[in-house]
Amino acid sequence: MRPRVLAVLAALFYLAVSFDHLSTFPKVGEDEPWIAAAPYKLATSGVYGDDLFAGYYGVEQRNYQQMPLYPLIEAAVFKAFGAGVAQMRALPVAFGFALLLLVFAAAARIADERVAALAVVLLVSLKVAAVQGATGIVLLDRARVNRYDVAVPVFGLIAFLLMSSRRFFLAGVAIGLASLSHLYGLFWFPALALVIAIDRGRRALRERPMWRMLGGFACAALPWAVYVATGWQDFRGQMLFVAARFDLLNPSFYADNLLHAQGPISVQWLRQTLPDVPWHRVGTWTTLVGIPTALVAMFRTRERGDASRNGPFAFAVIAVAQLAMFVLLLKVKTYSYMIALWPLGIICLAWLGVWMWDRSRRAVWRAALAALGLAIVAQGGIAVVRSHQEAARTTPYDFFEAEVARCIPGGSRVLGLQHYWLGLRQFEYRTWLMPLNMANPLYYDHPISLDRAIAFVKPDVILIDRYMSDMLAEAAPPAHPNHRYAAGLDAYLNAHAVEHACVIRDATYGRMEVLRIQGSGIREQGLGIRD
Repeated sequence: MRPRVLAVLAALFYLAVSFDHLSTFPKVGEDEPWIAAAPYKLATSGVYGDDLFAGYYGVEQRNYQQMPLYPLIEAAVFKAFGAGVAQMRALPVAFGFALLLLVFAAAARIADERVAALAVVLLVSLKVAAVQGATGIVLLDRARVNRYDVAVPVFGLIAFLLMSSRRFFLAGVAIGLASLSHLYGLFWFPALALVIAIDRGRRALRERPMWRMLGGFACAALPWAVYVATGWQDFRGQMLFVAARFDLLNPSFYADNLLHAQGPISVQWLRQTLPDVPWHRVGTWTTLVGIPTALVAMFRTRERGDASRNGPFAFAVIAVAQLAMFVLLLKVKTYSYMIALWPLGIICLAWLGVWMWDRSRRAVWRAALAALGLAIVAQGGIAVVRSHQEAARTTPYDFFEAEVARCIPGGSRVLGLQHYWLGLRQFEYRTWLMPLNMANPLYYDHPISLDRAIAFVKPDVILIDRYMSDMLAEAAPPAHPNHRYAAGLDAYLNAHAVEHACVIRDATYGRMEVLRIQGSGIREQGLGIRD
């Protein structure tokens, strides 16, 4: 089968899997509606703000909580097609499809179309993780969830291709767009700059390529920089929520990230995870063994001359530089973030597979490689089938939200976790994170008690889902460090007439209690905060 035909079939498989139960599975989580809120307001009212946090450092007028490129594109999607789970998830699916095309182009650039086709197949079939309710195939899982991470490797690979074609200014623009999708998109600049520095040595800072790339990046980033500068105080306040992730002047920050960071790619994570990986997880072991082997082999391909024209070597430099920055600079390394590095690892694996095939002089070695490839595809296919079966058992988000909405009077202001905003956007909705942030001295300059923060929100209806219920139960003992939250909610409810309107139980979304607030015993006078 010709490589391009194989790649097309893999891409069609990706589309079929991605659109299957897209509005139902996986269940809508905390980040998806949060990310969609500002695009929705921009599409419906022309204001790039987030009403979920209205009153918190001006976020209802100027949103700084996410980098802007993905939300702006999503606003255009909502404007054209309306808002809903399928609409908000269609955007990452589109980015995932673009990523397949760019992986093919980048792999063909550093090697040939055989490597490119194999990379595309691996990207849609290699199961590396064991994540509950997901396939474990990184692209298939991350490209059907409304998050901006999948946009980063799209623009990063565009930057790589442009740099390889000597279009350094446009490469810088693409890096800027990657950074405007997620801040770690900025990692592409030092990675590509390192390739230029290896090419030119000490001359790198005196010659045009580096400065052209920097100029392109500056042009892309300048509008956002101006937007931030003109609302600096609100930007600083909104960033308090993630300030601990930017402790760059503290040497222990880097050591902790290397050794103890949350999520994949840390020493502690490897020590805890590797002993529990079963032998039959073919994709996981292929990744753990294959990618380091590929990088060593790619580094050894370097010859004298222009490093950026030596595709495998340059790509290995970029991949290692990116990995090093992820390890040292990111305090939180979630499964979602893996999509930023994963296409680089997949291309390295595909290159190694073809490289070994070409050098295998005995039929038995080629048979072993073919068997490994078939095992990877079979294991991925089984994961997709099981995911489809799980999707069929998942409660549709809109159905659950309709059940909750029946318990809420029209015109109510609702306080609940952001998970449920998209299905309850017909109400004036606030996220629990806002009063919780206002009661936390790390996230608010003038912290107040939770009961006063809730009074500031002035909800007519309070939603207590299983996550809030678990958090409050855990914080109930007086010795618990978050006891002030449980005590604050109790104080607020005791000061008001509360009607327990509904309790909804669902196999997918769990238990939801709907509380109606009948009166107001605590007001926001004297809090010094804006409504």
